[in-house]
Amino acid sequence: MEQAEKFVVLLRHGIAHPRGTKPEEERDLTEAGHRRMKEVARGLANLFPKATRLISSPLIRCTQTAEWVEKAYGGRLELETSDDLRPDGDRSSLRKLIDATRSRRIILVGHEPYLSEAIAMESELKKGGCYGVRVSREGLTLEWMLPPRALRRIRS
Repeated sequence: MEQAEKFVVLLRHGIAHPRGTKPEEERDLTEAGHRRMKEVARGLANLFPKATRLISSPLIRCTQTAEWVEKAYGGRLELETSDDLRPDGDRSSLRKLIDATRSRRIILVGHEPYLSEAIAMESELKKGGCYGVRVSREGLTLEWMLPPRALRRIRS
Protein backbone atom coordinates (compact mmCIF):
# COMPACT_ATOMS: atom_id res chain seq x y z
CA MET A 1 0.00 0.00 0.00
CA GLU A 2 1.41 3.37 -1.04
CA GLN A 3 1.83 5.95 1.73
CA ALA A 4 -0.14 9.18 1.33
CA GLU A 5 1.70 12.44 0.92
CA LYS A 6 1.99 14.53 4.09
CA PHE A 7 2.70 18.14 4.92
CA VAL A 8 4.77 18.91 8.00
CA VAL A 9 5.57 22.18 9.69
CA LEU A 10 8.90 22.09 11.53
CA LEU A 11 8.69 24.82 14.18
CA ARG A 12 11.67 25.95 16.24
CA HIS A 13 10.96 26.71 19.87
CA GLY A 14 10.64 30.32 21.03
CA ILE A 15 13.22 32.50 22.77
CA ALA A 16 14.54 30.62 25.80
CA HIS A 17 16.87 31.56 28.63
CA PRO A 18 20.50 31.48 27.43
CA ARG A 19 22.68 28.39 27.71
CA GLY A 20 24.50 28.23 31.01
CA THR A 21 21.84 30.10 33.01
CA LYS A 22 19.95 26.89 33.80
CA PRO A 23 20.53 23.20 33.21
CA GLU A 24 19.75 22.37 29.55
CA GLU A 25 16.65 20.34 30.47
CA GLU A 26 15.23 23.29 32.45
CA ARG A 27 15.78 26.14 29.99
CA ASP A 28 12.32 27.62 29.53
CA LEU A 29 10.88 30.45 27.43
CA THR A 30 11.61 33.99 28.50
CA GLU A 31 8.80 36.51 28.96
CA ALA A 32 9.50 37.79 25.43
CA GLY A 33 9.56 34.18 24.21
CA HIS A 34 6.07 33.57 25.57
CA ARG A 35 4.72 36.84 24.17
CA ARG A 36 6.13 36.24 20.69
CA MET A 37 5.17 32.58 20.54
CA LYS A 38 1.57 33.47 21.34
CA GLU A 39 1.58 35.66 18.21
CA VAL A 40 3.56 33.17 16.10
CA ALA A 41 1.14 30.39 17.05
CA ARG A 42 -1.85 32.48 15.95
CA GLY A 43 -0.13 33.12 12.62
CA LEU A 44 0.61 29.44 12.19
CA ALA A 45 -3.02 28.53 12.94
CA ASN A 46 -4.13 30.95 10.20
CA LEU A 47 -1.49 29.72 7.73
CA PHE A 48 -1.94 25.99 8.41
CA PRO A 49 -5.51 25.66 9.73
CA LYS A 50 -6.02 21.96 8.95
CA ALA A 51 -3.21 20.61 11.13
CA THR A 52 -4.24 17.38 12.84
CA ARG A 53 -1.24 16.46 14.98
CA LEU A 54 1.13 18.39 17.29
CA ILE A 55 4.29 16.67 18.49
CA SER A 56 7.04 18.36 20.51
CA SER A 57 10.46 17.65 21.92
CA PRO A 58 9.99 16.93 25.64
CA LEU A 59 12.31 19.79 26.65
CA ILE A 60 10.38 22.54 28.43
CA ARG A 61 11.15 25.33 25.95
CA CYS A 62 9.56 23.20 23.22
CA THR A 63 6.55 22.07 25.23
CA GLN A 64 5.87 25.69 26.22
CA THR A 65 6.07 26.67 22.54
CA ALA A 66 3.73 23.80 21.62
CA GLU A 67 1.27 24.86 24.33
CA TRP A 68 0.89 28.22 22.56
CA VAL A 69 0.22 26.35 19.32
CA GLU A 70 -2.32 24.15 21.08
CA LYS A 71 -4.13 27.27 22.38
CA ALA A 72 -4.04 28.97 18.98
CA TYR A 73 -5.81 25.95 17.49
CA GLY A 74 -8.54 26.22 20.10
CA GLY A 75 -7.75 22.88 21.66
CA ARG A 76 -8.29 20.94 18.38
CA LEU A 77 -4.73 19.62 18.62
CA GLU A 78 -3.53 17.59 21.56
CA LEU A 79 0.10 18.09 22.55
CA GLU A 80 2.23 14.95 22.39
CA THR A 81 5.96 14.66 23.07
CA SER A 82 8.58 12.51 21.40
CA ASP A 83 12.20 11.87 22.30
CA ASP A 84 12.83 11.69 18.54
CA LEU A 85 12.71 15.52 18.55
CA ARG A 86 15.31 16.02 21.29
CA PRO A 87 18.29 18.15 20.16
CA ASP A 88 20.66 15.22 20.62
CA GLY A 89 18.45 12.82 18.66
CA ASP A 90 19.34 10.83 15.57
CA ARG A 91 18.51 12.90 12.46
CA SER A 92 17.00 9.87 10.74
CA SER A 93 14.51 9.61 13.62
CA LEU A 94 12.60 12.61 12.29
CA ARG A 95 11.65 10.81 9.08
CA LYS A 96 10.77 7.66 11.04
CA LEU A 97 8.53 9.73 13.34
CA ILE A 98 6.77 11.33 10.37
CA ASP A 99 6.33 7.99 8.62
CA ALA A 100 4.93 6.38 11.79
CA THR A 101 2.37 9.17 12.19
CA ARG A 102 -0.94 8.47 10.47
CA SER A 103 -1.87 12.16 10.32
CA ARG A 104 -1.20 13.95 7.05
CA ARG A 105 -0.88 17.50 8.46
CA ILE A 106 1.62 17.60 11.29
CA ILE A 107 3.36 20.26 13.38
CA LEU A 108 6.66 19.21 14.96
CA VAL A 109 8.27 21.48 17.56
CA GLY A 110 11.99 21.08 18.02
CA HIS A 111 15.48 22.52 18.13
CA GLU A 112 18.20 23.86 15.87
CA PRO A 113 20.38 22.76 14.23
CA TYR A 114 18.45 19.46 14.39
CA LEU A 115 15.47 20.65 12.31
CA SER A 116 17.59 22.20 9.55
CA GLU A 117 19.98 19.25 9.42
CA ALA A 118 17.07 16.82 9.17
CA ILE A 119 16.02 18.41 5.86
CA ALA A 120 19.58 19.20 4.72
CA MET A 121 19.29 22.98 5.06
CA GLU A 122 22.49 24.91 5.56
CA SER A 123 20.77 27.91 7.14
CA GLU A 124 19.29 27.87 10.62
CA LEU A 125 15.78 28.85 11.67
CA LYS A 126 15.33 31.80 13.97
CA LYS A 127 13.61 31.02 17.26
CA GLY A 128 9.90 30.75 16.48
CA GLY A 129 10.53 30.30 12.75
CA CYS A 130 9.34 27.32 10.72
CA TYR A 131 9.75 25.25 7.60
CA GLY A 132 6.84 23.93 5.55
CA VAL A 133 7.88 20.52 4.21
CA ARG A 134 6.09 18.20 1.81
CA VAL A 135 6.78 14.55 2.61
CA SER A 136 6.43 11.97 -0.11
CA ARG A 137 7.83 8.57 -0.89
CA GLU A 138 10.67 10.32 -2.74
CA GLY A 139 11.70 12.33 0.33
CA LEU A 140 11.31 15.69 2.05
CA THR A 141 10.78 18.80 -0.08
CA LEU A 142 11.02 22.27 1.44
CA GLU A 143 8.06 24.33 0.23
CA TRP A 144 8.59 27.44 2.35
CA MET A 145 10.50 28.90 5.25
CA LEU A 146 9.03 31.65 7.43
CA PRO A 147 10.78 33.72 10.07
CA PRO A 148 8.86 34.47 13.27
CA ARG A 149 8.29 38.09 12.22
CA ALA A 150 6.31 36.94 9.16
CA LEU A 151 4.22 34.52 11.24
CA ARG A 152 3.42 37.24 13.78
CA ARG A 153 2.10 39.41 10.95
CA ILE A 154 -0.25 36.65 9.73
CA ARG A 155 -1.92 36.28 13.13
CA SER A 156 -4.94 38.58 12.47
